[in-house]
Amino acid sequence: MLQDKELETQLQFIESAIDSLNTLEAVLLEVKFNRQIALQKINAGVKAAHSIKGGAGMMGFRTLSALAHRLEDSFKVLTTQKDSLELDIDLQSLLLAGVDWLRQILKLHLEGYTIDEQWLATFCYPVFEELQERLGDLVSEENLTILSPDNELQDIISLLFQTEVEDCLQRLESLILNSEKSVLQDEVTLMAIELGGLGEMLQLQPFTLLCKSITEQLEAAEEVEEITQLALQAWRQSKTLILTHQIDSLPTKITHKLADSLNSCV
Repeated sequence: MLQDKELETQLQFIESAIDSLNTLEAVLLEVKFNRQIALQKINAGVKAAHSIKGGAGMMGFRTLSALAHRLEDSFKVLTTQKDSLELDIDLQSLLLAGVDWLRQILKLHLEGYTIDEQWLATFCYPVFEELQERLGDLVSEENLTILSPDNELQDIISLLFQTEVEDCLQRLESLILNSEKSVLQDEVTLMAIELGGLGEMLQLQPFTLLCKSITEQLEAAEEVEEITQLALQAWRQSKTLILTHQIDSLPTKITHKLADSLNSCV
């Protein structure tokens, strides 16, 4: 009975993921003769990739979740354009290739195949690395102002912490209640890497250092549950500080002293 329920949930995710992939593909193919994509369409791509990332993570499809995260980040970079983006053929092809890789991996999960890491390293990862390199140039050369405190950066950071970070924290709360120690350690490590990547993208150095501190302590930790609770408290404190525009006060590591400080405020 439980297996039937798990299979039903997995099939529901796959059906939803296919819809999201179709959305991503449609966004990229809907390029007019002047090769422009409206910001509204790019936002739809961000949401579609985010949906795949979250669902794949819940299903335990780590590779699919990680690659969907990278594609989501790519679309987020595109949102740095004010009104629309001029999408050349090479960038369009890279983004479509990324969507196609997600589709291939999803199909393998549907058919019950194991994902071969060497296959990914040889054929898949180079596509996403090239895409990251291309969009990194886009940010550094054309959109440096998006990273300035004098513009909309704070709004972007607040939005991401209200959505993506909050989703992660809610998932972590569920993991604490329902996961074994070994599973919990792996999942929290993966989450710290994911959130650390977000911190790097937003140039939130203290938050990135916090995530690094969490991964380091998890590697050497015997009390995984305690470290996880400290991580949850520190991430929630960081979210509160960011939403109240106190970025300079962000913690950079988890300590028992931090936990005592947080508990004294309750």
